[in-house]
Amino acid sequence: MKLIRYGVLALVLAVLASSVWTLKDDAGSILDSLKAFPTIWLVPALACATWNYAVRFLRWQFYVRKLGISGVRSWSSLLVFVSGFAMTLTPGRAGEFSKSYWLRELAGPEQAPVARTAPMVVAERLSDGLGMLLLASAGFAVYQFGAATLLALAAVFGVAVVLLQVPGLPTKLLAVVARVPGLGRLAHASAMAVESTTSLLSGWTLIISVAMSAVAWAGECTALYVVLLGLGIPPGVETLNQAFFSFSTASLVGSASLLPGGLGAAEGALAALLQAVGNQPRAIAVAAALIVRLCTLWFAVGLGALSLAALTYQSRRREQPRMAQLPSTAQ
Repeated sequence: MKLIRYGVLALVLAVLASSVWTLKDDAGSILDSLKAFPTIWLVPALACATWNYAVRFLRWQFYVRKLGISGVRSWSSLLVFVSGFAMTLTPGRAGEFSKSYWLRELAGPEQAPVARTAPMVVAERLSDGLGMLLLASAGFAVYQFGAATLLALAAVFGVAVVLLQVPGLPTKLLAVVARVPGLGRLAHASAMAVESTTSLLSGWTLIISVAMSAVAWAGECTALYVVLLGLGIPPGVETLNQAFFSFSTASLVGSASLLPGGLGAAEGALAALLQAVGNQPRAIAVAAALIVRLCTLWFAVGLGALSLAALTYQSRRREQPRMAQLPSTAQ
């Protein structure tokens, strides 16, 4: 219930933040651009976003099999994966760890303890970041823009990956944690988490994950390209490159901000980048940012809410037979 309340609060704050940010300046010209956008262009944009979710789900299943988790049907696993989208609006997307709770509910605490599956969420975020850095680097080679930001993010991701590859380092850190008063009881769960994290972020597993992330997020970059076309920007390689560089870089900025869903930070960065590297008019840039976020962030949140509701319904149905048996057992 707390997660639901936090989610609703985050949604309200997000909507308010979006409204204020949208109407802050040039409200009339921005609204005119939004009205001029043909609704039919939302169909291919949403299809591109769906491509992103489909490829990331395949990566999720890759992680599930890598950790040897069984007893979860593909459909249920899909619901668990998509339910995480509803938690995008939690600070730092921390609510996505609820996916570990649902896996434990479906597979059982022995098969899928939270300490074992929570690193899947960490691996998702890390590989997503590296994948978007790859997409942004192609545009950086052309525009020579945002070097400090991209290099800083690349350094953070690189250090995290390198530290996980150092033989024995995680074990030594755990040994230190175990000696801290009050934290010794967490040593076993921490060891399990480190084992899973190392397994998911080592060697070919990491390479495959990052490649899948780049392919997945290329879908949402293409969604921005589609939106730009709908707003009257001429098609071509240059516009496509602007879309890929702007969307991937803005997404990284939004993630680094730790704001719920990157609200405000991602939209602001995206509009600014479209103006800086594409010389797009402010009204067009802001309209493109808002429309593509509708097709990516808000579309995902809607799907996540539906999946979360489906999982909750399934959980209640599983509980009903158990509750019905309690009186007879007591007798």
